[in-house]
Amino acid sequence: MGTIVWPHNQNPPVLSITIYFSIRGLMLFVKRREIIDFVNALDRECPLDIDRQKEMRLERTYSSFWQRYRFLRVYVHLAGPMFCILPLAVYLLTNEGLGAPITQHQQLLGGWMPFDLRRNPRFFLLVWLFDVSCTACGVSFFITFDNLFNVMQGHLIMHLDHLCRHLEAINPVDSVTNEVEFFAHLRTLVQRQQLLNRLCAQYNDIFKVAFLLSNFIGSGSLCLNLFMISETTDLFIMVQYVIPTMVLVAFTFEICLRGTQLEDASARLESALSDQAWYMGSRRYRKFFLLWLQYSQRTQKLGAFGLIEINMVHFTDIMQLAYRLFTFLKSH
Repeated sequence: MGTIVWPHNQNPPVLSITIYFSIRGLMLFVKRREIIDFVNALDRECPLDIDRQKEMRLERTYSSFWQRYRFLRVYVHLAGPMFCILPLAVYLLTNEGLGAPITQHQQLLGGWMPFDLRRNPRFFLLVWLFDVSCTACGVSFFITFDNLFNVMQGHLIMHLDHLCRHLEAINPVDSVTNEVEFFAHLRTLVQRQQLLNRLCAQYNDIFKVAFLLSNFIGSGSLCLNLFMISETTDLFIMVQYVIPTMVLVAFTFEICLRGTQLEDASARLESALSDQAWYMGSRRYRKFFLLWLQYSQRTQKLGAFGLIEINMVHFTDIMQLAYRLFTFLKSH
């Protein structure tokens, strides 16, 4: 089968992934104040002295992010230029002459431009440079969103795990032998847990609109990319659409994985409490323990308006929706 040529020089796969990237850029602008407030809140909670940093295992959090950032940087520097240069190579290899109009698969992004500039060979290089600048802008939106999302999530998990270790170290017998100091320490732990829950809610509020819109647009982008790959025998076009398809699948998987990790870190607080020998504590502590355990059962989750929850089940749902859309297009 030959290459699919969409009407009006529009390229639906590229259009969908452009909207996908633009949503992230728009979210960064709309939520810029909330992002600054959240980063400042994390900064206030971040320890300054070395001993405290070692206790909270800050170095492990930083090392994990730095390894991921280096891998992402290498991938962007390799895949980005390849994605941009492929249409230029296709044009040089398949051009039928200086006066021949530019076809859709010889363009980087496609879409509408005034005076039919996209099909005019005299403006091919100018249009290609414009598309490259738009691509760089979209990738910048995507990478910035991704880095913010992962840095914030990594810090929240670090704080939740640190609190979990403190909960595991509680000895209920101390409530009998040293009640005043014991409950003063408990008050500090509960206040910190309440603070972390508020930060998790604030974190989810920043990204929930992007999560909801990405749920549908990401599925549509995957579907259209797979459709274009299946409908062409041109190796250059296959490679051009395989790159964004791999990026979408990988980053969608990672976002859902991060949501699962945050949910697991929050659930470990309940496990740390339930594994205590609470029955060895004083009567006052046993009453307090029941209320605390009930509060800790409110696991922190990433979601969007109660419609979706960001976890590995959600990743499976996105892949299934993309496959259903793909089979629908193939059948019609």
